[in-house]
Amino acid sequence: MPTDKESRSNLRRLRSRPVCIICGRPAEAQQIARALGIDDEKHRLSGHDVSMVRDGHTFHLGEFKLPSGDILKYYITSSLRQGIQSFAVSAAILFNTLSPRFVLHAGVCAGFDDPTGKLGLALRDVVFGEAAINYEEGKWEAQGPGGNAVFLPDYKPVAVEAGDMQGFTKSHKRHGIRYGEYISGSSVRGDAAQVFEKIRSSVGRNAIALDMEASAFIQLCKHFEPKGPICLGVVKGISDFGDSKKGEDTSADSDALNNTAVAIKDWLTHRIPNTRWEVDESDEPGAKLVSGYYENFVRRVIDNYLEGLPIAYRHRPEVAIPASEIKGFISVLPKDQDPQFVKEIGQIQRTILEYGVEEINIGTNAAQRYVHYKGGFFLDWCRTVNSLVDEEDAEYQVGVFGRTLRKQAYYKQAEAKGPLAQVLPWEEAMHLLTDLKNDTRSIPRPDVELVGKRYEETLPRAKTPRGSAMTKTERKSSVSQLFAFGRFRRHHKPSGKEQEAAVSPLPVVGCK
Repeated sequence: MPTDKESRSNLRRLRSRPVCIICGRPAEAQQIARALGIDDEKHRLSGHDVSMVRDGHTFHLGEFKLPSGDILKYYITSSLRQGIQSFAVSAAILFNTLSPRFVLHAGVCAGFDDPTGKLGLALRDVVFGEAAINYEEGKWEAQGPGGNAVFLPDYKPVAVEAGDMQGFTKSHKRHGIRYGEYISGSSVRGDAAQVFEKIRSSVGRNAIALDMEASAFIQLCKHFEPKGPICLGVVKGISDFGDSKKGEDTSADSDALNNTAVAIKDWLTHRIPNTRWEVDESDEPGAKLVSGYYENFVRRVIDNYLEGLPIAYRHRPEVAIPASEIKGFISVLPKDQDPQFVKEIGQIQRTILEYGVEEINIGTNAAQRYVHYKGGFFLDWCRTVNSLVDEEDAEYQVGVFGRTLRKQAYYKQAEAKGPLAQVLPWEEAMHLLTDLKNDTRSIPRPDVELVGKRYEETLPRAKTPRGSAMTKTERKSSVSQLFAFGRFRRHHKPSGKEQEAAVSPLPVVGCK
């Protein structure tokens, strides 16, 4: 039996897949999965093992390689029971729970057996559709005392725009792919010819396929617009013509589903050229840590700087740091994105001593924050992520934290040469600290006295009150130089043996 963490992890696996292919019956989903080579234990996920999903569901996980080289991940599932109402309920719950980016309805249908022979529909052809009609909507009314009940229809066609589906089907017509409208009802019909005649002669002359779910699927997609999943239409293979001959061709059903699988692959790789979008991770534990970290710490530090509040070394408060030296704020993610790495202070202290990183105070009174500092950069080690240690996918959650943090204002706010803050992986941060350690021209050494007239002549003390001579715009401009090191490091590799790190004699206490 899966643990809660495993169930949540499986839910995340499904949510990370942008395409949901949903069928009306489990047998349809299984056959399409088999045709695509994903009907085995390796690619199968039971709803029992997924948080917030009913036990009866089964998910077949697969992927297509797109012409761009990107990988498009998808899953195939189904309603728990055939029928328009059951399908609508199951699909609505799954769409709301799994939040797919794209949805497509697949399976088999009855085709229109055109008596004129002009359409030329054949068993095993695949019908693509963007519109449907529920032919059973309306009311029954008695015709006089003791008279027979007469059905008064109230047809309401529903339609979506699934892309260039009609053009796609025309270019693939020679492969048995057709384009038309669907007729849906709540029962399997053995008199499909009468249904087609009634609908085609009144409201849907382009109707060529009969099923039980298409109208509910399209109506559901319309309900979720505009923020819901993007509808990719209905794709179903013709397994019969809804007449007395239904079932005589014993391989028609499986063949129609196999052809549907091929058509789905062709359609998806045509309709979705690349996968350049973001997955909604706002409910992840890593994302939920960002608000407090950003609002209470990062934003306060940068606001203090921009407001001209005092900046001084924590253990040498008499030494102020000129505002003109500040280049920006860097949040450093743990090594290998492992939150255990920053759970204990030892790893951070070793890094601080090796690279000569110091602690500074910025601001006054309740607004004061202390942060690490090196060569003009405010540095923080994101120790808040150590609360993710017990998560089963802890490394993934640290990645979520980093991606969510990059969306905050100061991390994406465009300046002349970049944003005011940036998130760096551990390796890039160490490269930066190495560059700063090797370039000590502008970095005060701990063993040099920085008070008195001589110091003030070489490195003027900053005017830190709110009435500072440096304007807010000038301070932001200096901060915008933050990421010049990234371009520098990509084009420059230091040569020769690195200098030995100078160990600061000052004690280091506490880290963020």
